[in-house]
Amino acid sequence: MPTKHTKSAKTPKKVTSRTAASGAKVPTVVDDLKTAALVVSLAINVAVFTGWLAIKITTQYDLQVAQFLFSR
Repeated sequence: MPTKHTKSAKTPKKVTSRTAASGAKVPTVVDDLKTAALVVSLAINVAVFTGWLAIKITTQYDLQVAQFLFSR
């Protein structure tokens, strides 16, 4: 009786990019710099939005808020 040819075990793929064995991406310095830039940008945007909102809501502190935000 002829024997069946069984499939040989597949060899694991070599990791050629910066990925871990589990497939998750390994953080790099570039990723950290992008994240830091986004955090700083978000903080600035929140501060400007808060100042704009304070100017729009009340008229009592318009001059003080405007001088604080847009002083030279």
